[in-house]
Order: sequence, then structure tokens, then C-alpha cells
Amino acid sequence: MKYKVIDNFLEKKNCERLINDAEKFSKNDHIKVLNERMLLPSTSFGYLNLLEKSSAWDELQKKLNSEEFLKLLLENLNLKENYFKITNFFYSKNPHFLLKKFKELNSKKISMIGNLNLIFYIIFKIFRSIYRILKYKFRLTNYVELLYDYSKSPNGYKREIHRDSDSRTIVFLLYLNSLDKNASGGDLTLFKYVKSNLIPARPDPSECEIIKSIPPEPGRLVIFLNSHDSLHSVNEMKNNNDYRHFLYGSFTLLGKKNQLLRNSIGNLKTNFNIFD
Repeated sequence: MKYKVIDNFLEKKNCERLINDAEKFSKNDHIKVLNERMLLPSTSFGYLNLLEKSSAWDELQKKLNSEEFLKLLLENLNLKENYFKITNFFYSKNPHFLLKKFKELNSKKISMIGNLNLIFYIIFKIFRSIYRILKYKFRLTNYVELLYDYSKSPNGYKREIHRDSDSRTIVFLLYLNSLDKNASGGDLTLFKYVKSNLIPARPDPSECEIIKSIPPEPGRLVIFLNSHDSLHSVNEMKNNNDYRHFLYGSFTLLGKKNQLLRNSIGNLKTNFNIFD
């Protein structure tokens, strides 16, 4: 498994400011997902609003969504500089009328959408999906987009041993805080599969050995290549008085297959719907 831990990628004061601004400007914009984790996608209106109101978040977005950040990750994982090329498909700072309407509908529950809007939503969604695949699948260049979210995980949050979804390539976790002294869990644990060269996407724990456990620390950046052997988990978080604040994301293939997963058993489709 190729991975790297980079401490002090952000200063602690900057991390505190990011958390405070997020609580102030986007407290109610998160989506609740697995194990009570709440996330704010980097392509959502809520996140765009946060960028507009917080200079700290705007600066971070520019720092992450850049050729320099991709180059940093490639260098630390010993990959060729021209292996991937950045583009933007899901992220739009000023979406046109139809895209804006689609994004507004995408943020609502299906039961809350009228019939005409539902027809528009389905047609536009199918069109976008086909257009994305046709646009990027047959290119010689491996086009990727930085798709990430700002997440808050409470006590009880955990993840089973898994690799990340199929289209993700270079994955990163950026922690904004540490846990309380009396808290337990919340660590990112990396594993080695010991049974064979063909590795399940979600292996049984009895078939894995721990490589390293990485606790969250303010400004700590963890990066890894989403290959067949990039197995990791999060042990259950307990007795913490605050959320575990972090960014999770990756440079994500928009149309091509991830050739790093040739020896992986099973598929884990990337949920592009979150970023639509």
C-alpha cells in the first residue's frame, strides 16, 4: 500500500478557523450518511456559500483544487507528474440556469419534487451521466476531478476494512482537530491482506494484518493510492465531546476505469450523485 503522512499541512490556528467558520456559515447544510457522519460536498450550494463567506475556506479550496496539490501528492506517492490531468465537471462556481435548477432539485427528497420537475430532473441526470462518460472515457489523458467533502463524525462513527470506491485514484484525508484525551477510536488504520494476491474490496478482518494506525491531528494530511491493496478502516469513536472534523476526497476519474484495481475482487461504485 502506497501512503504518506504529512504533518502540519495546515497550521492549527487555521484549522480552528475553518471549523469555526463552518459552524457559523454552514451548520445546517450537511448531508447525514453512514454511521451518523455529516458531510458537505465540495460541489454543493452550501459549500459554495461557505467559500463566499469564509476567506479561510476559499483559500483552502484554491490550495487543494490545483495542479500544485496534485503534484505534491504524485511526488509523495512516486507517480509520474503527467499521470493525471485535472478538470472540472461537477464543480461550477457560477452554474448556468439548467444546472442550477438541477442541483437545487438534487438536494431535495424525491417526494418533495413535483411531477414536471421530476421529469426534468431524471432527463437531465441521465444526460449528464452519459455526457460525462462520453467526454472522458475515450481520451488518452486520465482526466480527474478533485471531489471531496467536509465531514463531521460523532461518537459511534466507524468504518469497516475496505478500499475506496472504483473511480477514486489518489485519496486524501485532512484532519482539522484531534480527539479529547479520554476519547478512544477515530484512528485511520491501514491493513495488509495476507491470504492471496487477489484482494476483496471489503475483506474479512481475520485475513488482514495491521500496518499502521494514524490518529487525527490538526493539519495532518494523509494520502494514499487507491489500489487493490489500499485497505483501511476507522475504529469506533467513543467518549469524545466534539465531532471529528476532517476533509475526505480524491482526484477522481470521470470516465475511465481505475487500472490500479486490476487485482481487486468486487466493485464499489463511486457515488457521483453526491456531487451532482
